[in-house]
Amino acid sequence: MRKQLIRKNLMLVIGTFLVFFLVALITIYFYWQEQSKTLVSYVLSEVEVEYEQFDGSLEDFILNFDTDTGRRITILDENGIVLIDSDDPRTGQDKSQRPEIKNLGSVATRTSETVGVELLYMATELDDGNILRVAIPLQAQAKLYSTILWIYIGITILLIGVYYAGLIRINQNLLAPWEKVKVGLQNLASGNYQMMALTSPYPEINELLNEMNQINLETDQHLRSIETYQIQLKEILNELKQAVMLFDEKEMLVYFNTDAASYFSLSDDAYDKPSYYMIRDIDLKQAIHDVNEDHQNRVFDFKHEGKLLEVKVFHVNAEGRNRSHATVLVLIKDVTHDRAIEQIKKDFFSHASHELKSPLTAIRGYAELIEHGLIKENEYQKIAHDIVLQSETMTALVEDMLMLSRLENLKESNETKVMLNQVLETVIHQLKPIIDSKNMKLSVKAQPIEALCDPVDMQKLFKNLIENAIKYSDAEKKIEINLSRTNDKVHFSVKDQGIGIAEEHQQRVFERFYRVDKGRLDGGTGLGLAIVKHISLKYHGSIDLKSSLSRGTTITVKLDL
Repeated sequence: MRKQLIRKNLMLVIGTFLVFFLVALITIYFYWQEQSKTLVSYVLSEVEVEYEQFDGSLEDFILNFDTDTGRRITILDENGIVLIDSDDPRTGQDKSQRPEIKNLGSVATRTSETVGVELLYMATELDDGNILRVAIPLQAQAKLYSTILWIYIGITILLIGVYYAGLIRINQNLLAPWEKVKVGLQNLASGNYQMMALTSPYPEINELLNEMNQINLETDQHLRSIETYQIQLKEILNELKQAVMLFDEKEMLVYFNTDAASYFSLSDDAYDKPSYYMIRDIDLKQAIHDVNEDHQNRVFDFKHEGKLLEVKVFHVNAEGRNRSHATVLVLIKDVTHDRAIEQIKKDFFSHASHELKSPLTAIRGYAELIEHGLIKENEYQKIAHDIVLQSETMTALVEDMLMLSRLENLKESNETKVMLNQVLETVIHQLKPIIDSKNMKLSVKAQPIEALCDPVDMQKLFKNLIENAIKYSDAEKKIEINLSRTNDKVHFSVKDQGIGIAEEHQQRVFERFYRVDKGRLDGGTGLGLAIVKHISLKYHGSIDLKSSLSRGTTITVKLDL
C-alpha cells in the first residue's frame, strides 16, 4: 500500500512538473525569440546611428566599425545589391530575395553561407536610400537559452527530490501506524494479541490507534471467551457418555464427539462428508434424512457391533441462521447395560411377587379354613406351625430383598474393624443345629484376620455360602471351610460333597431367584448367591465357582480388605 501510494503521488508530481516544464519551455522559447528580436533591433539601431553620423566612405565605415563582437554588417543598394559586407569582400551579390530584405524590420534566422554559422538577420532602409543589414550570431543566444533551460531543469529535479523525500516522510508518518494495525490484526487473528504503540506525530492517528487498541482488546477478550466456551462445551459433550453428531441441511457432518468417533471410527477427515460416508445402518441414515426433510424428531433402537444403542434424532431450528449451520442433531447412547438392568428389575419383581405369593396363599388358605370351621381340633397346632414357617419364609425373603437393595444402591454401611474369624465362628454356631441334624462333618481352617468392613455383610456372606453347602449336600457328607489372607486379599472358600451344579447353570446361579431345580423346594429365598455376588462387588472382590454333578461344589470369594 505504501509503495502504491508513493508511486501514485510521485507520478502525479512528476506529471505536474512536466506540464509546468513544458509551459515554461514554451514561454522561454517565445521570450528568447522576443529577446533576440530586441537585441538585433538594438544592434541595428546602433549601427544605423553611427552610419548616419559617419562622413567617410563605406569601406572606412566598415573598417572603423568594431566587428569583434561577432556582428556582421552589410550595406545594400535600394535593389538589394551588396555594396559592402564586413565578413565578405565580394560585392554585387543580389540579396533582394532574402526574408529580412523583403520584409524590412523583421527578424530572420538561418545559417550563413559565408561564415558558416547560424545568424539572426534584420535590415532597415537608410536615409540615403541604401539598405543596412545587421546579423548577430545565434550561438550566444542559444547558449544563454540553454543555460537558463539547464538551470530550470536542475531546479525541477531538486524540487522533485525534495518533494519525494518529503512524500516518503509523510507517507511513513501516515502509513506506519496502519502497518501496526495490520500486524495487530494478524496477531489477533492468530490468537496473539498485543497492544499497538502510539508513535504517530499526528494526534488524530494516535486517537484512531487508541480506538483500534480498544476494539482489538475487546475482540480478543470475546474470542478468548468463545474459545473457552467451545473448549468447555467440547469437554461437556465428550463427558456425556453418549455419541453426539451434528449434520447440516445437506446432511454433511459438521461436528462429532469422542464417543461418536469411537462408534463409527471417525477422524477429522469425516468433517463435511455426507452421512452415508460414516454410517452403515440403513435405519439411522434414513432417520437423519427424514428429520432433515419433515422436521419430526425420531427415537429408536438399533444394534451396532453387539451393542444395543438408543438413537434420538432431533431437528435443530435454524430459522434466521446461516444455512451452513447444523439442522440435525443425533444422540446415540449405549443402553445395553440399562436395558439389561431393566429386564433384571422386571424379572426381580416378577420372581419376588411369585415367591411372596406362595406363603401368602398358604397363610390365606389356612385362615379361610379356620374361618369356615373346616379344621379339626387336633390339627390346629400343625396349622399354626405351618403358618409360622410361612411367615418366617416371608420375613427372610423381605430381609434378603432389603439387603440386596441396600447393596445395589451402595448406601453407607456401618464399617468398623472386625475379626473375621470371630464372625465366622458365630455363623457356624448359628448353623450347628442344622449341621448336627444331618450328621455332617465340618472342617474349618480360619486365620485370625482383622478387616475394616460391615460385620452384617460378612455374616451374610459366610452364612449364605455355608447354608447352600448344607442344603445341597446329603447327610453325613463333609464340608470344608477355609478363611485366610494372601497378598492383601481375604480368601473365603466353602467346599462341599453335594449334588453339584451342571455347567450350563454355573454362570446364572448368582442371578436373583435363579434355581437349578425349579421344582425343588428347599425353603430358601432364591437370593442367597445374588447377595454374595453384590457383597463381593462392594468390596472389589471376585468369585470363583468350581462344580461338577454328584461330585460337589467349591465357591471361593476374594475380597479386597
